[in-house]
Amino acid sequence: MSLRFGILGLIAEEPLHGYQVKQRFEEVLGGTWEVNIGSVYQTLQRLERDGLVATTGDRGDRGRQAYRVTDAGVSALEEWLEDPESQPQLLREEVYMKLLLLGRRSNGSHSNGRLQRLLRRQRHVYLQRLRDLADQEKIAREGGRPQLALLFKGGQLHTEADLKFLDAVVEQMESH
Repeated sequence: MSLRFGILGLIAEEPLHGYQVKQRFEEVLGGTWEVNIGSVYQTLQRLERDGLVATTGDRGDRGRQAYRVTDAGVSALEEWLEDPESQPQLLREEVYMKLLLLGRRSNGSHSNGRLQRLLRRQRHVYLQRLRDLADQEKIAREGGRPQLALLFKGGQLHTEADLKFLDAVVEQMESH
């Protein structure tokens, strides 16, 4: 997820200052991503440097400065919105590294037991995540936020794929 374009998209809706951007960003994503206010201001500075946003109006209370999207910002946002995600899936989840390292060390029953224990515990975590995401999806739907409900549904589908991955690891362990 691009913080840069998330912020740009929110400012394209209406001029906002940094703290409002943080609040809206977290609200849009249903609290699934708590963004650091320092990252928001750093991103706003870069967007301004790149000519995609500009300050607007006078500084408000507490010296807060609102930003508006520029024509170049609208163009960049529209291009980003229409561009399909083409980057390869990043395999950076911590569990992947743990499984790889434990698998490399599984030359004895102690390591194999640790690997099996991790797999059981990770399965439990994923199953709980599925329940939590289903609850969040239901709340979003009942709250009239169908796009947010889709985000939670996507999370469920990814978690189901993670469970299938664990099954594949277990199958491989049993076949060797």
